Amino acid sequence: MWISRKLISKEDTPAIQSGMSTLNHNGQVEAVSTGAERDIRIYSPYGYSFSLPSGVEMLLSNSSGQQAAIGTLMQNTDTEPGEIKITAASGACIRLKNNGSVVINGMEIDKDGVIVGE
Repeated sequence: MWISRKLISKEDTPAIQSGMSTLNHNGQVEAVSTGAERDIRIYSPYGYSFSLPSGVEMLLSNSSGQQAAIGTLMQNTDTEPGEIKITAASGACIRLKNNGSVVINGMEIDKDGVIVGE
């Protein structure tokens, strides 16, 4: 009986949880979720590199006893299904459109390399 009470009272930390980045300095990322998390590993698709700013909501997962960020909450975008948009904190933006064109900071280049609108 005491074992069942002990098991019921035990709190389990969820395997995946939402957190907020609080610090990124010299590659050391910290966040707040169910507690303060330090030394968080950041995972992204191969070839993508970024420095996570403070105040970004991210999805955290326990990876071999260490917290890992497996993504950040996407902002509402004007992309259509199948398009890709890369945006920096400064506002610089690259958008790969479904029609084959690329938009770089508002300048559109069609799939043949011709600047649209000139």
